Amino acid sequence: MPSSPPPAGLVYSALEETGGCLMVSGEVYGYALAGGTVDGVDLISVGPTRYGWDRSPAAFASSSAIWGASIWSRAVVEIATRDGAERLARTAETPVWPGNWMIVGTEHMIPFRQVDGDTLLEPGERFDLLLYPARSLAPGEKFLIRIVPPGAVPFTVERHVPPRITPVMNLG
Repeated sequence: MPSSPPPAGLVYSALEETGGCLMVSGEVYGYALAGGTVDGVDLISVGPTRYGWDRSPAAFASSSAIWGASIWSRAVVEIATRDGAERLARTAETPVWPGNWMIVGTEHMIPFRQVDGDTLLEPGERFDLLLYPARSLAPGEKFLIRIVPPGAVPFTVERHVPPRITPVMNLG
């Protein structure tokens, strides 16, 4: 049986070429936690906080990034506020504890292509990330998510916690 020719065309070529940069694809969400599950991943609540029972966003899912040929195990992931920066440790274990981050999903952005299942984010692949800082953030607080690939320019996403905390918040 003859095989089909590989996909080609302007859109396909553009998607191949944009794989060398890190970018947000979709929305960034904040979750108010009192324990529970985010994207099918169990989380451990940290208990009472200054702002209530862990009702400030304590986990953030950067709804996907495209990052060409970089190894996640060596990337530095931080949450920074005016009080300082917290470096998160990468984990693959669930439940996820505060102070950690993990890859919670993968898919390919190019039609008819499949992800290969490793943690090497290759051109055209999209990874969903879950970041779980050790401290809750206050309503209205500004924060930065910084991802620093080894030997590359850091990628920064700036967001604000909404003034009103709800279970799931679209942070843009």
